Amino acid sequence: MRVDSEIISLKSLIDDPDKTVRVAVRDRFLTRGETAVEQLETLVKEEISEERRLFYLEYIEDLKEEFIIERIESYLKSPDPMLIDGLFLISKAVDSLVDEVFFYTSLEMLADEIGVELSEEKTAIENVKIFNYIFFRRIGFKHCDTQIQKEENALINKVIDSRGGNPVAISLLYFLLSRSVGLPIYPLCFPGGFVPVYMDSENKILFYLNIFKGGAIFLEDSLKQFFDDIGLVYSTDSLKIEQDRALVSIYAELLNYLYKSQNKNKISDRVERILMLFGERRYL
Repeated sequence: MRVDSEIISLKSLIDDPDKTVRVAVRDRFLTRGETAVEQLETLVKEEISEERRLFYLEYIEDLKEEFIIERIESYLKSPDPMLIDGLFLISKAVDSLVDEVFFYTSLEMLADEIGVELSEEKTAIENVKIFNYIFFRRIGFKHCDTQIQKEENALINKVIDSRGGNPVAISLLYFLLSRSVGLPIYPLCFPGGFVPVYMDSENKILFYLNIFKGGAIFLEDSLKQFFDDIGLVYSTDSLKIEQDRALVSIYAELLNYLYKSQNKNKISDRVERILMLFGERRYL
């Protein structure tokens, strides 16, 4: 990549003794945008000193954080934010190397594989059973890391590749792919968690789904038992159907819990900053 002269000059001033200069340099990078940071990365690759290279890489990560925060702010201002966009942005916020094209293409291919098997002529239950078979059996998504201790089982982009994820990550992919193929499955949220529900055309719940049991279908009379199974007290007053924004917040909550438990304070601070953009409500 060709590096223009301004980027070369800015690089030399990044750690200038004068704070006013350092602030001005940072502001200029933010104004120039992500292409300027890409040029800076090109220069850093040529850095001989390992110590200086690491310094610049950390500086670049801080700039990238500002760019992704700005994108998340724009996303949340959308009247109808899409789940796939939110999951990508949160993934990108904690791992700047996530490839956007690969992320979307991988999910599109999975959705196409499932969607071709579904039909409007089939009943809701028939379509969900087909979806469950393909999602859990043919594609092979499976639960692991139930204690939520491993990053590779929490980041959606990595779970797509490995097919193994913790219960929350697998549930998020279940929502994402089911919605991508036209199945109206939404989260019925309650303090401490959620359960997927299938909605009819009048926004009424047709049935409930148990992700822990391969997407098994159950009805309202079994809902109390479901709560017992997951160790929570059943109360209709605490139940509310939420939209995609809530699922994106849940993803951020998941990652925040993971990184805090691993004492990765820099990343957890970044995720907490993102969570503040969603407001005060928490779902997990």
